Amino acid sequence: MTTQATAAEWVESIACKASLPIPTVQEILDRHGVEPQSTLPRRKSLRIRSVTLEGVKEGTSADGPFAKTFTFGPGLWAIVSDQNSRGKSTLLNVIQGGIRGNIHDRIKPDVWRWLSRAAVIFEANGIGHRLLVTKDAGDTDKDAVGTFCREQDEAWLPLFEGTVGKPLERAVEDAMLAEFGFARFHAHNEKDGSHTHGWPVIASALFVEGPGKAVFGELLIDAIPLRLLQMFMGLPWVSTYTAASTALKRLKATKVERPSTSGGLRERLQARLEKVESSLESARGRVRPGMVRADLRAMMLHEDGRLLGLREQVEAKRQDAFRLERQLQGATTTLADTRRALQQLKDDRAAGVVLRTLRPVCCPSCDAGIDHDRHARAGEGSTCALCGTRETPAEDEDGLRLEELQHDANDVAAAVAELRLQSEGAQASQRGAEQDLGKAIAAVRALEAELRKDDTADLELEIRGFEAQREQLMALIAAEQEEEVEEQAADDIGQHDETVLKVAEDVTKDLYDDLAREILADVSREITELSRSFGVQNIESMDLGTGGAMRIMQGHALTSFGKLSPGENLRVRIAAALAVIEVSRQRMYGRHPGLLVLDSPGAQEMAPADFAALLSRVHEAIESAGDIQIIVGARAESTLLDVVPCDHVTHAEGDRFLF
Repeated sequence: MTTQATAAEWVESIACKASLPIPTVQEILDRHGVEPQSTLPRRKSLRIRSVTLEGVKEGTSADGPFAKTFTFGPGLWAIVSDQNSRGKSTLLNVIQGGIRGNIHDRIKPDVWRWLSRAAVIFEANGIGHRLLVTKDAGDTDKDAVGTFCREQDEAWLPLFEGTVGKPLERAVEDAMLAEFGFARFHAHNEKDGSHTHGWPVIASALFVEGPGKAVFGELLIDAIPLRLLQMFMGLPWVSTYTAASTALKRLKATKVERPSTSGGLRERLQARLEKVESSLESARGRVRPGMVRADLRAMMLHEDGRLLGLREQVEAKRQDAFRLERQLQGATTTLADTRRALQQLKDDRAAGVVLRTLRPVCCPSCDAGIDHDRHARAGEGSTCALCGTRETPAEDEDGLRLEELQHDANDVAAAVAELRLQSEGAQASQRGAEQDLGKAIAAVRALEAELRKDDTADLELEIRGFEAQREQLMALIAAEQEEEVEEQAADDIGQHDETVLKVAEDVTKDLYDDLAREILADVSREITELSRSFGVQNIESMDLGTGGAMRIMQGHALTSFGKLSPGENLRVRIAAALAVIEVSRQRMYGRHPGLLVLDSPGAQEMAPADFAALLSRVHEAIESAGDIQIIVGARAESTLLDVVPCDHVTHAEGDRFLF
């Protein structure tokens, strides 16, 4: 078979080597998500269009508001300053954060505090995208608002709006994977199990920020450098091989982790269940006749409810009796006052009658004698015998008042009698309710005493414990039976899975292995040549193996990438990034998007001549490809400024800041 084999030929080859029908093989591959990917991909492009930063700077020698937009295009671009800490790395981190959707995580806290607006506009395959983050300047909290848009008909179509964080990063990831035709690749290892790598890992290979553990990208686990290299080179069948290999590892790990059903677990559980049931029957046989504790508790609950109602009734009766007693006391007081007024009126009237019936025999003033006939004549003439004042008949007002008071006294007395009867009835009702309450309290106390009997309580706890053990054992036995059925069904369904996946892995590897070796050889030669030109001393050869490791022959000694000095490490990483772009250009296919960002490539003790060689090769790569974009952040050096066009340089001169 050749690398141009079709999907049908691939499945047919697997079925032939596994000695299984094609439909069975296809069903197993579909169930494990192993799909054929046999075509050579077309080239992709990713370009930074502009970066905008706005906010208020604090704590520097140039405090105050700032608003700066940096524009870029195809070719070589430089962001330089005469001094360090002028904002170069921040600007490059904003570019990386805009592409990956995590600007908020890639900016230093002090700079984040300054910002009120950060926008990155980039093109993915010619389609504009914009990541915008806004917040209040001076706010140290990272709860900013993020918006991710796609350019459409000269307008921005929102793809995501919300708080910055994982949802925003996932929206950017989904859009970029779709634009570039990348797929999340799955991996499985003993330490972390099964997991997935996506756009953040892929995008990391577009940025070289200094020495690192990996030749390509940021991570070493799961052979990511090799996978990224294969992905960017556009090797057919690589993603299919990765899916088959991961599915096979996951299947083997599942079989190792799955407990064996041959250990007699269900038999041991059944034996334990029989012992528990025997102990339960024995405990139930020791229960003494009479009321069981469950019934006692039910009665206790009932009596508690009844006790609560009786307490409320007693309180209500007490309130009624108290109210009637207060009314009775008030009525009694009113009756006494009324009777007192009535008696006073009677006394006053009797005194007047007595005085008018008197017949004095002498004048109270001069003791002169008064004729008795004078009293008789005065009576006939209705005059006073003493002063001669004529008497006029008047209504008997005292009599009327006396009659009214008498009626009032009678009414109040009747009311007092009625209230007294009501009060006595209320008091009797209260006493009855209190008696019922006392009986209920006595009943509750009797139930409590019964429940407090130690032997009954301990026996009940013992019974409940055995019952719980029995239920748990029965559930475990049922689960074990169900698991055995499921495992048997899974074994019946997946009895050929491991064979098919292993054959698929071997067949797929054969499809691209020769081409992969050719491409890796080209990349290795390009890395070796570039590393020499960048000043890596005594390099004889650098070979990337199909397993991802790099064998380095330096000064007639065999070494590895991890043993290189920091300066050599950085040079080789830059060489690897440029080599992938160059080899993809030479072979006229691949999926490297043509963007490379280098942060301070001359910082690791790189001689001016080596730095000049590096920039020269970068310039050659751009002129050869014509459609790539490389952005370099570095100190302002003549070697850099001589290579980069003047209109492609952003220069913070002297003590100035970039923004």
